[in-house]
Amino acid sequence: MLWDPLINKNLNKFSLYIISLFLLSSSVFAQEACDNTALYYDQILQEVSKKNSQAISQLPECFKLDRTLILKAALIDPSQFQNAADALQEDQIFISRLLKISPEILQFAAPEVRSDSDFMEKATYLNRPALQYASWTLLDNKLFMRRMIEIDSLNYKFASDRLKMIPEFASRAFSDNGLLLEFAPQQVKSDKKLVKIAVTSNSAALDFAADSLKEDKELKKLAATQSSIKSPEDLQKFLQENYLVDAEKKELGKIVGNQAKFFPKNKIIDRSYITKWQKTPDGLKEDWRLISANSRNYQNSWHEDFKKYPDLVKKIEKFFLNHNVAENTVENLTTTFLWRIKSKPLTLAFNLYLLRNSADDDLGPDFVDATSFTVIATKHNKKWEMTVIEVIFDSEEKTKISYEDGLRRYVLWDLYLTDKKDKNPKIIFKVSDPFSEHFEVFEEQRGGKYQKIVLGNK
Repeated sequence: MLWDPLINKNLNKFSLYIISLFLLSSSVFAQEACDNTALYYDQILQEVSKKNSQAISQLPECFKLDRTLILKAALIDPSQFQNAADALQEDQIFISRLLKISPEILQFAAPEVRSDSDFMEKATYLNRPALQYASWTLLDNKLFMRRMIEIDSLNYKFASDRLKMIPEFASRAFSDNGLLLEFAPQQVKSDKKLVKIAVTSNSAALDFAADSLKEDKELKKLAATQSSIKSPEDLQKFLQENYLVDAEKKELGKIVGNQAKFFPKNKIIDRSYITKWQKTPDGLKEDWRLISANSRNYQNSWHEDFKKYPDLVKKIEKFFLNHNVAENTVENLTTTFLWRIKSKPLTLAFNLYLLRNSADDDLGPDFVDATSFTVIATKHNKKWEMTVIEVIFDSEEKTKISYEDGLRRYVLWDLYLTDKKDKNPKIIFKVSDPFSEHFEVFEEQRGGKYQKIVLGNK
């Protein structure tokens, strides 16, 4: 008789699994087992959670071909994808589903998948760091990597050293994010011209320059004048004194409050995207699912909110298009906040947000389809430049009930000036962690981009 885990509740779980492996490997039971793979999900996934390396590898091929089983196993341990059947490791559609869980999945995909330029580009839209698992031939492909760095400067980090040494590639990446100097070859770190571009973008980049340049007077002066704050410690003290308030319930201690304490007039739009946790029955148990309370959310089109800035709308739409975001997603985005940071040059900060039910039922109730785009945009000579603070594009995201809204969120909290003569407002974001909140502060750099100021303890 086919082994059924429901009949053997009183046996030791590990022993049960060994028995099941024996039975499933037997030709007598193999076909019957393959016709009823779902019966074994719970026991197999328990072994996966215990880091049992044989949880899937010793099972018959039909289990390794079971998309639902492999997906659920990868949710627990992404490395289990290496035990999937070759057909699944070559299946780009299935791999795309898994990429919404973790980019680590890609290292176990078939070589021809990791060598496919179109697929690897799309993979970075599903999971930003995915390119690190591309084949060496792609990471050393000049045309491909030029495009990938243009799309996202972070991709410079994954290029081959041969390509990283090309001044065009380095300067393009460093002008957007000077801290990428950390991942450059030593030859680049010793090139004063390229290091200067990086330090101009972010003064902290000097820490990653070659030792011979760290004492260069011009570079030290450039780095020293990048920030107008007196010190990170003074800024931390300012945040604590002005935005940490006593909670109504004393046992909660201090909480973040006083939003827009000093600059309420700079708020153009400030809306709460309402979400709620809903209990839904799932067989014999109940699950909590995060849903969007659409009837309580503002339904204004973000296009209407940005009608005064038509060129910025085009810039945003082009950005979405370049990242393969569906037109339906773009149309349904909601503006949660829009602030005018300063008028000369015109600088805005905003977030566009959308939450929908996951389109992949196999991921379970913990996942939602989320899009979030948090940006600081500055208009220089009739041209908008964007500093992307946080981005999630039409992606399946795992929610946590410990988050107020289920997901990590950036909320613009206030602006900060060092003194009355300061014409460069620092932008304060409140950021949600699973069980706490902290601040991230961004300041404009010489090149017009905004970079985060490194603070002390949260």
